[in-house]
Amino acid sequence: MKIEEGDLWDRLEHGYIVIPTNIGWKSDGCNVMGRGLAKEAADRFPGVALWYGAQCLRLGAQTHVMEYPHSRLILFPVKPLNEAQPWLSWRNKADLALIERSAWQLSEWPGNTPIYIPMVGCGNGRQDVKVVLPLLERHLSSERFILVL
Repeated sequence: MKIEEGDLWDRLEHGYIVIPTNIGWKSDGCNVMGRGLAKEAADRFPGVALWYGAQCLRLGAQTHVMEYPHSRLILFPVKPLNEAQPWLSWRNKADLALIERSAWQLSEWPGNTPIYIPMVGCGNGRQDVKVVLPLLERHLSSERFILVL
């Protein structure tokens, strides 16, 4: 994994960008994408919250890393499903096991297109970079994966 500094959104024309998400949905079917990169993605791509909410509803806790079909966004679950209140999943702390599962799934992504990754789970997910970085490095060792700080 390479490391670069800069704006993640500037890399969209060069490859995929990873958007950390929660696994959940509101009564209108939309995923809650109210903060951080998820909010920026929802603002830039108005259909992404509804599309991803439908995927979360269909797959539940097994929601996996997936590409939004209308752009080069890779939705990367970091916050687990609150099964009793899925609309509140966004409040969860990012889960290290889920981050690791998502990183492993991302490592299996087909093709050779670069994939640009933020420090997932460390902003609104409230995890420590010193804990998350080794998980990412373990699974995303190829130079295809670029961590953008």
